[in-house]
Amino acid sequence: MKKFNLFALLMAGMFTFVACDKDDTENLSKDEAQQQITNAEQDLVAKSEEIVATDGYKIQEYFATQISSPFYSKSIVSKSVVPSNFQKAYELTRKSLLQVNPEIEFYFDNFIIGFFDEVKGTWTWKSPVWIRETTPTDKVIVKFPYPANNTTNNVTITYSDFTSTLVYGENIPTGIKVKIEYNNTQVFTLAYSATVTNMMKYSLKVDVTFGPFAFSNEESFDASVNNKVLYSKNDTFKKDGKLFYSEVANLTMTFINDQSADILITAKQVIGNLEFRLKIDGNDNELETGNPNDFASLSVYTTGGDKVGDFVFVEEEGYWVLYFKFTNGEQVKAETLMPLVSERFYSFIDDLFSNLYVK
Repeated sequence: MKKFNLFALLMAGMFTFVACDKDDTENLSKDEAQQQITNAEQDLVAKSEEIVATDGYKIQEYFATQISSPFYSKSIVSKSVVPSNFQKAYELTRKSLLQVNPEIEFYFDNFIIGFFDEVKGTWTWKSPVWIRETTPTDKVIVKFPYPANNTTNNVTITYSDFTSTLVYGENIPTGIKVKIEYNNTQVFTLAYSATVTNMMKYSLKVDVTFGPFAFSNEESFDASVNNKVLYSKNDTFKKDGKLFYSEVANLTMTFINDQSADILITAKQVIGNLEFRLKIDGNDNELETGNPNDFASLSVYTTGGDKVGDFVFVEEEGYWVLYFKFTNGEQVKAETLMPLVSERFYSFIDDLFSNLYVK
C-alpha cells in the first residue's frame, strides 16, 4: 500500500499542477500565506455551491444518475486491439473531467454518443417506459419530467450536428452539439469535437455553458511513436466571462519495458488568486519505492508571483502524507490547511487505483 499511495499521489499531480518559469517577487509570511489560501478556498467553496445550484448542472446530473436513460453506454476504446501498456496509459489520461471538489461531477459521456444513427428520433418518457418516434431523422430528442414528480415532460435534450469516423471497426464520434431546455428555457449547452487518427493518436475539445458558467476542456493523446505516450490538457472555468479556475498539464511517458517507464509531468493549476506548480521527473519504479521529495517539486505562488510555500512529503506509519511548508520553514498537513485541494488529491487516488494497473 505504501508503494501505491506514493505513486498514485504523485501521478495525481498530472491533472493538478505545472512548472512555471516566472520570476518570483517576494516570499509571503505565514499570516499572509494563510490569508491567501483562505481566500482561495472560500472562493472555491462559493463557486462550487453556485455551480451545483444551477438548473443546467442539476439536470445533466439528474439525467445521468437518476433517470433510466433510453441509451446504453459504449466504450470508446476497444481493449482487444490496444496493447496493455497503452491501454493503461489511455485509461489514466481519460480522467479529464474537471471536478472542483469531489461533490461536483459532469457527465459529458452521456451526451457524446457513438451510435447516433441507431437512436435518431424523439424519445418521450411515459412512465414507466420510453416511447420512440422516428422523427426527426437528423436529431435525437429526449423529453422527460424534472423533478421526477413533475406532471409534464418539461425537459428537452436535443442532440444534433453529429459526425463520426471509423476506427478499428468502431464508430468513434468526432462531433456533436447538445442543448438542454427546462420549461422552454435553455439551461445547458455542450459542443464536442475531435480529431481521431486512430486510438493511438487523437485530440478533442469540449465546450460547456450553463447559467453564468463556461467550461472548456482540450486534450491530446499520442501513443503512435513506439514505447512513448504524450498527453496534454488545458482546462478553463469562467463565471460571467472571468476566469476563476484553470489547469494545464503535459505528460511524457516512455516505456522501457513491460514493467518500467520514465515519466515527466509538468502542470499548473490556478484557483482564484493561487497558482499551484508541479514537476515530476523519474522512473515509475523510483516513484514507487523512493522518497518523493527527491523527484517531485510542488510549490504554491500567488498569480502575481509571490511565493506562498512548498509541498513536502512526510512518511507517517508507512504512508507518504502531504504537508505544506511555509516560507519560514513551518509545516502543516495540507488536508488541514487546504481541505478542498487535498480532497481532490485523495479522490483522484481512488480513480487511479482502478486505472493504473488495468491489464
